[in-house]
Amino acid sequence: MLKNVPAWARFLIVGLLMIVPYVWFSDGPLQQFWYDAVATAGVAAMAVGIRRNRPEWAAGWWLLVVGQALNVLGDGIYFYVYNVLHHDAFPAPYDIPYLLSYVLMVLGLLSLLRRRNHGRDRAGLVDSLILASAFALLSWVFLMRPVAEDKSLGLLGQFVAMAYPTLDLLVLAMLAWLLTSDGPRNVAFLLVTANMVGFLVGDYFWAFAQQTMYNPSNLGSRLIDCAYLVAYVCFGAGALHPGMVQIGRPVGPDRLQSMTVQRLVLLAAATLIAPALLAWQAWHGHGQVHDAYAIVLGCVVMFLLVVARMMMLVRQVQAQAVVLEEQADRLREVAQQDPLTGLPNRRAWNAALPAALQRAARDGTPLTLAVLDLDHFKQFNDAYGHQAGDQLLKEVAVAWADNLRAVDLVARYGGEEFVVLLPGATAAEAVALLDRLRPRTPTGCTFSAGVATWNGAESADELVARADRALYRAKDAGRARIECAEATVTA
Repeated sequence: MLKNVPAWARFLIVGLLMIVPYVWFSDGPLQQFWYDAVATAGVAAMAVGIRRNRPEWAAGWWLLVVGQALNVLGDGIYFYVYNVLHHDAFPAPYDIPYLLSYVLMVLGLLSLLRRRNHGRDRAGLVDSLILASAFALLSWVFLMRPVAEDKSLGLLGQFVAMAYPTLDLLVLAMLAWLLTSDGPRNVAFLLVTANMVGFLVGDYFWAFAQQTMYNPSNLGSRLIDCAYLVAYVCFGAGALHPGMVQIGRPVGPDRLQSMTVQRLVLLAAATLIAPALLAWQAWHGHGQVHDAYAIVLGCVVMFLLVVARMMMLVRQVQAQAVVLEEQADRLREVAQQDPLTGLPNRRAWNAALPAALQRAARDGTPLTLAVLDLDHFKQFNDAYGHQAGDQLLKEVAVAWADNLRAVDLVARYGGEEFVVLLPGATAAEAVALLDRLRPRTPTGCTFSAGVATWNGAESADELVARADRALYRAKDAGRARIECAEATVTA
């Protein structure tokens, strides 16, 4: 039935089915053997997945494998110490592999996350620190402070007991960073996330039971064990999935991250934990707050992190505004540029001419424009083809633009027709300037032109129309010539 099912899915299904009978096992060697067998299978699947999928950054994955293998070793030592040696002192030898396992898991996750985000995902890191700070405050109030006040444990015992929730907080920070970072969220990503969630759920339930002096029943203890077993199976299946190579793969260049509603709600809830604890302790203690300094410290840390996050958002908005402005500038430039010749197009001309008329009126200087038309361009196209005609237009645009004054403006008006704006030039000076263009027109082509000087009162359209009529006179007179429009009398 599972023949055509991928290896990762088969392992996940079989592994979860193997966990189900564990709930009904009684304490003893069989229970421990079953637990270690499922956990070891999960670790072995991780190793097989790494060898099979060959991720680009395997070191981080091997740290995770060794870390979870040490956790399995700690479970075996725990069973031997308690059930064979009947030794219940704390700390015990099994604490060494347990603590090392979490250290290696944190290092492995940190290695993958830094590679995944190029070490530049500061926004995701700050968000994860906000969440970790909130849970650190909860851990101090409900888990760490009772240990710190328990002098019967001794200095080493207190250190070891507080190391567990501290390392859990680091794992939680890595989980939050993973969930808030960019990159693909495929099946492997979800399974690896489920692994971390399973370990954290098991740890926090067990720690809560210990600190509240609640001794979980056999069924309750086995349910906590099942959380760990699900974590092992999920990680094994995730490592077998081909998508695991994308978890530690760089996601590309930096890009702007949006503050989603879900993330905002999560961060807001995290920052409200400190005042909620303050209110709870004040109510529960009839006005006395036992962890005032810890709550104050937690509020200060989260406030500073929120301020840092706000600064990042402001910088993102500013950066986005700059990008949008650059895009708008490029769009305006493209909208006013002829795509063939690179000259200003008719849209740009229609914006430049009224502005030039206003300057001429203000300064009292002459303003002349000319309309130029390549002679016999249609025949050139028919003889040599449209590609040759397009190339001629490009060469004409370069030649004319290079041989006009810096203040002059030449634009493509349409087809083979061009317009030239000549500020400060009289009609005679304009004709002299246009005569310089004749020998520089490519391939021996000629042009006809109509020139008109602004009379100080007519509109832009009227001025162009006068120059256009002069152009048609030049064409009717045999082409390859320049005609000046008749002067008009100002009303």
